[in-house]
This record gives sequence, structure tokens and C-alpha cells, in this order.
Amino acid sequence: MKIILHHPLAVLNRTGAAVMDLFLISVAYGLIVGAVTGNYTAMLNRFNVSTGSSLYDILLVLGLMALYFIGLPLLWEGATVGKRLTRTRLVTVDGKPPGLGTLVLRFLVLVVPNVLLLGIPAIAAIYMMLFRRDNRGYHDLLARTKVAGLG
Repeated sequence: MKIILHHPLAVLNRTGAAVMDLFLISVAYGLIVGAVTGNYTAMLNRFNVSTGSSLYDILLVLGLMALYFIGLPLLWEGATVGKRLTRTRLVTVDGKPPGLGTLVLRFLVLVVPNVLLLGIPAIAAIYMMLFRRDNRGYHDLLARTKVAGLG
């Protein structure tokens, strides 16, 4: 059996956009926790800071992620900051900008399994994107979306 990687640079591009987006979310988290707790060093040390409650931390991060991955693409026709920097955007399989329902579904099928299974589904999604001709992960298949170039 011959294994073929399909468009590995497109997958690297998508992964890079996701890393940039998650970095920006972590910066926002550090700024919010620093402002709320008065621990202003938290703004510089985002990965070792807490509001004091694990539940509040998780809810804050999930809320930030929801605003970012649902709100921005809704306003920017499928783009986040990372996608804009990599000159890509999220579209439906028909090539149209995703609506609220599509973005919520995509967010839920991507985030919930990754939180519950500690990121293992993200690795599976990257492998799917590498070996599928259309470079779509499980979250794209379930939400009927794809990532397209801007031009």
C-alpha cells in the first residue's frame, strides 16, 4: 500500500494559522486574568497563571475561544487573525462564508473532543488533513466546511 501526502504545505499553513490564533487567545487570557486578579505579571506569564479557580479558568478560556473562533469568522467572512496572516479563510463546501450555526457546530466538534481527550483529536485531524486529497479534518467533514485560499 502506497501512502501519499496531499498538499502538506496547505496543512502546515492551517496549523500555523491555528498556532497564531491560540497564541492570541493566550495573550487575551493573560491580560484578563492579570486585570481581574491584580497580578500584572500574569500578563507576561500566561501559561502559569490562574484566576484561583480551575472552573473559572476553563470557562474563561472556552468563552474566549468561542468569541474568537465563532465571532471573528462571522464578522470577517470566515477569517481569524491567523487565517488572514496565512491568506486563508473558512468557507462552506459550497464556497460561501459560514453562518452562525456552521461556526458553532465546527467549534463544538473541534473543541469538546479536544478538551475531553486532551488534544488527541487535534493530532488525528492533522493526520486526516495530510492524507485526504481535500485536506479536510474530521471537524471540517462534520461541519461541512473547508479552508480556502484568499486568491
